Amino acid sequence: MKQLAIYFFLLILLSSCVCLPQHRTFHSFSPDGKTINNNNNHNTNNQENENEKLSDKYFEQLIDHLTPETSPTFNQRYFVNDTFYESGSPVFLFLGGEGELTSRWVRSGMIVDLAKEFGALLVGLEHRYYGKSQPFTKFSVENLQYLSSNQALHDVANLKSKINETYTTSAWISFGCSYSGALSLWLRQKFPHIIDGAYSGSSPVLAKLNYLEYDSTCEQSVGYSCLNYLQRAFLQIKKLMQSSDGYKQLSEMFNTCKPITTEQEKLLFKYSVVDLIAYSTQYNLNILDFPRDKLCSNLASAQDKLAEYVKMSNALAGNKCLSLNLDDLKSTDTSPSNNMRPWWWQKATEFGYYKNTPQASETFFPEIDSDFHNWIANQTFGHNISPNVDFTNLFYGGKDPDVSNVIISNGKYDPWSKLSILQSKNQIISDVYVSSGHCAPLYSVIKDGEKKTPEDVIMTIDNIRDFCKKIIQMNTK
Repeated sequence: MKQLAIYFFLLILLSSCVCLPQHRTFHSFSPDGKTINNNNNHNTNNQENENEKLSDKYFEQLIDHLTPETSPTFNQRYFVNDTFYESGSPVFLFLGGEGELTSRWVRSGMIVDLAKEFGALLVGLEHRYYGKSQPFTKFSVENLQYLSSNQALHDVANLKSKINETYTTSAWISFGCSYSGALSLWLRQKFPHIIDGAYSGSSPVLAKLNYLEYDSTCEQSVGYSCLNYLQRAFLQIKKLMQSSDGYKQLSEMFNTCKPITTEQEKLLFKYSVVDLIAYSTQYNLNILDFPRDKLCSNLASAQDKLAEYVKMSNALAGNKCLSLNLDDLKSTDTSPSNNMRPWWWQKATEFGYYKNTPQASETFFPEIDSDFHNWIANQTFGHNISPNVDFTNLFYGGKDPDVSNVIISNGKYDPWSKLSILQSKNQIISDVYVSSGHCAPLYSVIKDGEKKTPEDVIMTIDNIRDFCKKIIQMNTK
């Protein structure tokens, strides 16, 4: 509510900078890694520089890979950075996720540092139905039927053929984080003849309908003292929720676009008011305005815990008013900034990822449960719809996929980590760091010269480097 906002706000850090409306909408911090740049107040190195970005490239892609003989086509966007390319180079393929992809992801960060070292060709592929890779002009339910992870994996096969028309390459290694990290693992699993190795960052490979661990991990992440500060603030919020005058005060405090009066608005407010906690604990990156330690230190020094929480929440949202409705989800507009509807389609059909609140939580709101998330999906798409998580886990293997030559990394206190693989097994290397959160290795940047990438994240990047070296050596003729 601070926005499919801050979720998508973080959702875009991983993918790029997205233009936001003049209001903020309810959240859904997606497991993607793409939303840290929605907010114009965030001065990070991830924003696209007009003078540096690469030109868009497009190739003809099938809309339906399951009926290739009769399928129409669309133009899918990709980027190529051949700065380090030499004939026979390996290819580092960055997979876009649930948001617009920009060339920033093949121009800077860990993947570019590694490409420079190994002389790799850098390629970024935008996910179908996001950004400028639109099969249709409207996000109608009928048109969304070709949006699935399986269709997205098939897209890569055609891209490789396109790249090989121009470049002579050797090993292909895919990179992704959050949802696109899961795609990276699944790509190696389903297409081992196309992808030789995969980096899968902060990847929720287990589809789950009733995901209670998100909120409980947030509470664990902040620690006892900070949790106490948050509970004191939320105790005040819950007291104000007991009367219409109290909701009027909350509307003014959290800058809602209109007074909170209906039961729907009250429920959506409960869903969105926790965004700051989710944002700070999920990413916990020093490039952000409110990483976990700053959230907690600000609360510790404030006498009025609620006033400080409100101040940080509004600042995080760029002081835009908070819109408590489903209009953005219901919008069939396919502009690059509208990634909320297609992502909810994927959640509502394949993954769930419904961040339900444990009934015993003293911080969050137990009303945010499976019924609530199903209600959002049903309102959004106009009919009863439920994620087929059993099929998804059977198809991909959940936390026990049949796959080789994969390295996974996760932040220990990343709330999405409980859906990932946290221990090495078979031919999957698992690396867990403590200091940072979601997708931290991909950023590896310095904010205002204050603080470098933490040592344990650097160690993770070193392990990813060793993995790439091994895959390249295995595929060098």
